[in-house]
Amino acid sequence: MVNPQTPQDLSDIFPDITYDATARPIWEMVVEIGAQIPLEEWEKVPTDLSKNFDQYQNALTETEE
Repeated sequence: MVNPQTPQDLSDIFPDITYDATARPIWEMVVEIGAQIPLEEWEKVPTDLSKNFDQYQNALTETEE
């Protein structure tokens, strides 16, 4: 299993892409963005969204049509 904390050498697959050890981790950016959303909005998110994402997405798509 790949350790997410260890950068993998993918230079043979992606020769034009380099690893930047100084780049902010994406999860830090997600947390920062999430912190800007008011608590009232977070309370509207279904607690089972991750398990039933497809159902919620389909329901949303149907209401938009």
